[in-house]
Amino acid sequence: MANSKKIKNNRQWLVFANANRCNHYASLKEVGFISWKKERNNFSIGDIVYIFSSVERKIIFKTEVVCEEMRADQKYWLESPPMQMTWRLKAIQEYVGNELNEQTLKIYGFKGGRSLQRPMCNNPKLFNYIESKFSI
Repeated sequence: MANSKKIKNNRQWLVFANANRCNHYASLKEVGFISWKKERNNFSIGDIVYIFSSVERKIIFKTEVVCEEMRADQKYWLESPPMQMTWRLKAIQEYVGNELNEQTLKIYGFKGGRSLQRPMCNNPKLFNYIESKFSI
């Protein structure tokens, strides 16, 4: 019963990391987290967030929302970082395969294009597929 409650309360998200603004990959690799603005992101602590990179055009990391804090990844920004309250997304696992690319994700319900401007949440078919690639 505890497991079903955890699944119900914790959601899965897919977000777009714009490499023209911040080197999210380096932050996740070097310090193990990225800061993601709270505004317009309805995450909760414990949620899983998959990071889709604008460079590789694929999911590059699985992260978990661990706390709220002022931005702490500013050294990885390529422009002046907005100093605001953020969610800390802790790196759980890097994805190094080719099966989470944009074209493959579209088969499972990923829209791409302008839909990347908003976080995607709880598309069971898509997130079951994504999670299966991190379980390997």
